[in-house]
Amino acid sequence: MTRLTTTLLALAALAAVGGAGAESANAAVTTAVQVPGGEVVLLFPVEGEDVARVEPFAIDATPVTNAQFLAFVREHPEWAKGAVPSVFASDSYLAHWGDDGGLGTAHPDAPVTNVSWFAAAAYCEARGGRLPTEAEWELVARAGREETDGYREPGHRERVLALVSGRRAVPGPVGQGEVNAYGVRDLHGLVWEWVFDVGSALNTADSRSAGDRRLQLVCGGGSANATDTGDYAAFLRYAFRSGLTGDYAGGGLGFRCAS
Repeated sequence: MTRLTTTLLALAALAAVGGAGAESANAAVTTAVQVPGGEVVLLFPVEGEDVARVEPFAIDATPVTNAQFLAFVREHPEWAKGAVPSVFASDSYLAHWGDDGGLGTAHPDAPVTNVSWFAAAAYCEARGGRLPTEAEWELVARAGREETDGYREPGHRERVLALVSGRRAVPGPVGQGEVNAYGVRDLHGLVWEWVFDVGSALNTADSRSAGDRRLQLVCGGGSANATDTGDYAAFLRYAFRSGLTGDYAGGGLGFRCAS
């Protein structure tokens, strides 16, 4: 796929969907920014993989919104609320939406939550993309306001921790947070986000037999073998990620796409 500095990835226009009404307030266009790649030290490295090399990729500047996911559901009704088999989504899937197939009281510009890993992956695939890998997400999330390595900026660790711990139960619209050095927003302050290789950072019931890398990533004492035991914001992200299965859908968990 050709990589552009800024790529516009469009979904079907909501205005063309009958009865969309106010739900079309959010433009069904997501701006993706190009990330040149680089090296990132994961919180729990595997022996021999202390530095993860990330190839150039594109990632959405903001999380996927309720309005954008609604357009996808109307194009792919097999992912509608109540239609998805339980193996792909728990009972809380799209629980904050209305029962009539619409958004109900959910803000169209807010990040979509209560979406399972399978549904998020299907959305990205329908758009010609995929979920970002753990290393890609951490590379972008590490960026500060000015530096691609935010840890070079005074107060960066504290700012991220404040954003992660200060999230609201009902997130506001996307794109309101400050932009980082890559041009990406809302990585810490709105919602947790699915990554492609969920469950690979810590031991879960599903990861024990999922391959050598996952077996080596078992963390028995929370901080054992961590590269930076003072990176509390990263511990929050990894600890939350490690406890999930693909069918999980929670009110504070959304996603963005990569390619």
